[in-house]
Amino acid sequence: MEIFMYASAAFMLWMCFDCIQRREHFIWIVIMVVLFPVGAFAYYFLVKSRDTKKSTFFKQQAPKEVETDETLQLKELIEKYNKPYHLEKLGHLYLEQKQYHLALPQFQKAIEKDPESNEARYGLGKSYYGMGRYQEAAEALEELIKIDKKFDYGNAIFGLAECYRLAGQEEKALETYQSVINSFHFFKAYYHYARLLDKRGKKQEAISYMKSLVGSSKNLPEYKLEKERHWIEEAYKFLKKNGVELA
Repeated sequence: MEIFMYASAAFMLWMCFDCIQRREHFIWIVIMVVLFPVGAFAYYFLVKSRDTKKSTFFKQQAPKEVETDETLQLKELIEKYNKPYHLEKLGHLYLEQKQYHLALPQFQKAIEKDPESNEARYGLGKSYYGMGRYQEAAEALEELIKIDKKFDYGNAIFGLAECYRLAGQEEKALETYQSVINSFHFFKAYYHYARLLDKRGKKQEAISYMKSLVGSSKNLPEYKLEKERHWIEEAYKFLKKNGVELA
């Protein structure tokens, strides 16, 4: 019994350290201490194991290539002319199929041949993102944003903010989300920007942005409301959790 208690205490300390490293909400540490040792196991399965599952997913065997008339035609054109345009188009076809490992080299070759191809840089960033290689995705999108900050109606710079966040570069993520919010109206950007502010102890600023998100949803057309519903509901949950009730 004594050995079990020592092992449980060590496990709890490991989970507490993991919680601090991830900058998860401090309530997890309270739960782990108060509900010892059950709280530590709850944290492991609900928080830490999510990354384990994600990393296992990306180590799975890549899906087999699905040939279509379009891919075959583009391969024929590439073999004949080797033009960056055809490489980029083939890459985007693979992106549509979620064949990121096949899309990646097409975009790389297209950029080598035409360094000014914004579409190829965007596709490169999307490929890395789809493979869970967020740091490399950010680097690809950084180059694109230097050329065109408004590329794809702001989706490129928003994607860059997402990559920074998922790569753990939270300072850069905050700065980039702020740029997105200043120029575009993506509810998901508002939500994650507010969550990052909250992580840094800026509770009132976070609440203000969540209120802004909810307030902006009042006059949305039905199709837009449906698209943004998830982030609106998450903002409501955040506000309620922090004692803010909205009419």
